[in-house]
Amino acid sequence: MTPALDPFEVNKTDRVGWMLVTAQMVLAAALVLSSRWSPPNTWMLVLMVPGIAVAITAWLAIGLRRLRIHPTPGQQTVLTMTGPYRWVRHPMYVGLLLFTLAQLPFDWQPWRFVSWVCLLGVLWKKSSIEEDALVQRFESYHDYRSNTGRFLPRRSPSPDGATKR
Repeated sequence: MTPALDPFEVNKTDRVGWMLVTAQMVLAAALVLSSRWSPPNTWMLVLMVPGIAVAITAWLAIGLRRLRIHPTPGQQTVLTMTGPYRWVRHPMYVGLLLFTLAQLPFDWQPWRFVSWVCLLGVLWKKSSIEEDALVQRFESYHDYRSNTGRFLPRRSPSPDGATKR
């Protein structure tokens, strides 16, 4: 049986979640909009492709209508451990980090690097909130978290999604 949640704590978590979403959007937008896009840099575009691919495959794995930007699970949230979720618990965040990281060397400015590190911190905190809620909601999340890396793969997954030891 799940203990009753204090409404103040729920509202606090909700507010913190929206602040993190806002920070994520502002930081990502600052990095993307401050990049030099003209003339197009072929190498930057090539390096951005893995981030785009990881994010899109993650989105497809959870379902196009289940995308949620707030870190707390919604009513229709299901635990997905297939696709890129076999290797990392937060592949959409990984995709965003790779996408924005690929832009840094082509218009190097220290503030942009600091912004990227801040984005990493925001996504780390956001994923922590999400994971605390998922542990409460899904019994199998604890084992999944133990065997699967947050942003970097931990071990080689097997074809059925279970992680090899």
